[in-house]
Amino acid sequence: MHTESKDEMRDKILEAALRRFTHYGASKTTMNEIADDLRCSKASLYYYFPDKKAMHMAVLEKIAEAYFQEMEKEADNVNSATEALIRIVDIRKQFISKFCRLEIFMLLKDASDLMLQEKKKGMEREIALHVKIIKAGIASGEFNVKNPEQIAELLVQACAGLRFSVPDHIREDMDLDDEMFELVMEKQKQLLEVFINGIKA
Repeated sequence: MHTESKDEMRDKILEAALRRFTHYGASKTTMNEIADDLRCSKASLYYYFPDKKAMHMAVLEKIAEAYFQEMEKEADNVNSATEALIRIVDIRKQFISKFCRLEIFMLLKDASDLMLQEKKKGMEREIALHVKIIKAGIASGEFNVKNPEQIAELLVQACAGLRFSVPDHIREDMDLDDEMFELVMEKQKQLLEVFINGIKA
């Protein structure tokens, strides 16, 4: 008979949490409900995660890895750098739309040291894949850029800034609603169009 390893049980907990968070929202989900879904005790959950916030973070790390892998696949297979940059925005939109109930926006406003470190790592990874796409555009003669690292950093930071500047009336306890989300994504596409026009050969 197969005995579950710690990693397998942890993955099962994260999958159950992801299903609950995606359907009902992270803030409305309790540890008891996740334990009931898994037919285990709440104490079993606390063996792997000290609290719900830690579990929430672990869920986000899991889906963020899938998100970055999808974007990196795009960066590794560039036919048109312009189209690749546009597809990155589409991947971002699909990801946020699919996982909107995970309260990603609220968590991004968390100023704890751990969250700041995670945001920095994510930003660096996103910049690196943009550098790769821009360099592919330079190699193909599509873009005329002297410093791809600088341009990639500027583009990623500008897009990230829009997530916070557009919903200027949002409260600390609010997440992006559908209307604000669509507005942010539309402005990211407009910004990208300006960038692409500015670096075309």
